Amino acid sequence: MPAERIEGRTLKQWLAEVDAIIGRRIGISVHDLADFAIWDNWNDGVTPEEGADMALDNDDLPWLEAEARGEF
Repeated sequence: MPAERIEGRTLKQWLAEVDAIIGRRIGISVHDLADFAIWDNWNDGVTPEEGADMALDNDDLPWLEAEARGEF
C-alpha cells in the first residue's frame, strides 16, 4: 500500500495539497495546468511535493515564458 494512503490522505486531500503547493509556487491552480496522472501518482504513493513537481514539469507554462520576455 502506498505510503500516502497509509498516512490517511484521500485522493481529494492529496490533490488539494498539490494544488496549494502549485499555488504558492506560481500563483495558479493545478486545474489550470495540462493534465497529469493524478490518480496514478496518488496511488503510487507520490508525495504532494513530487506531484506538484510532476504537474509543473508536464506543462510547458507558456505564460511564464511570455511574462519573462516582458510580453505582458
